[in-house]
Amino acid sequence: ASEAYEVDILDAPGGAVLRTLASTSPSVLYANADILADFGAMPTTLSINVCQLSATVGRGFPRAVTLEIT
Repeated sequence: ASEAYEVDILDAPGGAVLRTLASTSPSVLYANADILADFGAMPTTLSINVCQLSATVGRGFPRAVTLEIT
């Protein structure tokens, strides 16, 4: 019916969820102030899980990604 995603920000690959960001498009903004609140400083890598949401089953299977921050 509609497009929706949730992005979990993790403290490490496969680690604990620090924050979940929601979006109705395939992009999301993780604000600098939120990054600093979550990590205390700008990290060099960012581990996330991305899930597409379904009205039928809720969260789909997560896609785990570790991003290099330059």
